[in-house]
Amino acid sequence: MRFLLFFTILWLLTACTHEQLVRYELVAPEHAQVLQATGYAPIASQVGPTYEEKLMQAMEASRLDAYRRLAEQLYGQQLRAYTRMTGETTNRKTLDAKVQGVVRGAKIVSQNVQGAFYTTELSLDTKVLADLGSVENKPIETENKWWY
Repeated sequence: MRFLLFFTILWLLTACTHEQLVRYELVAPEHAQVLQATGYAPIASQVGPTYEEKLMQAMEASRLDAYRRLAEQLYGQQLRAYTRMTGETTNRKTLDAKVQGVVRGAKIVSQNVQGAFYTTELSLDTKVLADLGSVENKPIETENKWWY
């Protein structure tokens, strides 16, 4: 009797098993924004013995700065603040900022020397992110399976 009751309960529990399969399609946003970012780098403070080498370093630094600014627009900044007080006096304040993300599909609009700085301007049309696989997925098909 116990044996039959045990297998009946086991069978009832397995009869309610449910599995769902969802297929997704990448969908571009309806109203895509064009993000713009400008990166700056001082030429004179770059490492190198000649102006040309300093200019090459500044080109790279300004490009990376522009990409960092685009990443800030896409993903935001993570901030961590710390204040240390002794009595009623603030002894130390610390603020850390961090940006992390992948920027794909950006185009260089311009690169040039502006006074003592090298500048790089980037543009990113967010509607191309759907083609690159970086947007949210939308379910296109759902299949439910029931076993009894």
